[in-house]
Amino acid sequence: MEVGGEHYRHVGGVHAIPVVGVAGTLLLCGLEAIGPDPVGLMRRTEADTAVCLQTDVEILRRHPAYLDWLASPEPFEALRLPTEDHLVTDDGGVTGLVVDVHGRLAGGGRVVVHCGAGWGRAGVIATLVMCRAGSDVGDALRDLRSARPAAGPQSLEQDDQVRRLGPLLREGGRDPIP
Repeated sequence: MEVGGEHYRHVGGVHAIPVVGVAGTLLLCGLEAIGPDPVGLMRRTEADTAVCLQTDVEILRRHPAYLDWLASPEPFEALRLPTEDHLVTDDGGVTGLVVDVHGRLAGGGRVVVHCGAGWGRAGVIATLVMCRAGSDVGDALRDLRSARPAAGPQSLEQDDQVRRLGPLLREGGRDPIP
């Protein structure tokens, strides 16, 4: 579901992603929504945490001041897991981020996750957060794409990571990868 209104629609929008059983809200967007004015986006969407999945090089090309904000985002929080476009990072880093984001959502937080377009890397994290909340991979991908069309794995590597980690992250399943 699109949130943030007309202000963000021309840059791909900001979308709320359905995560079952949590009090908080998961939001996805691209760099062009958050990079020019991160404080404005955080306030408009009432988010308390931003998760950036882009590399420094990607950010510096388009919105160098955003990189400074990520280092000191007060009064908000910012998490980073720099990942090359269309690729993945190590399973442990992804798992740790997913568990952290899910915990924030379970506690009522509002978390905005972004990559370049808010589709691939952000879609991987969103799908895995949905799995952590109890969804199976197929349902999570369907619900994600219903809420933010085109979101989800954008490469074979991303799809493999989602299908490998999704079942491990489901609550009640095995402990996540350390």
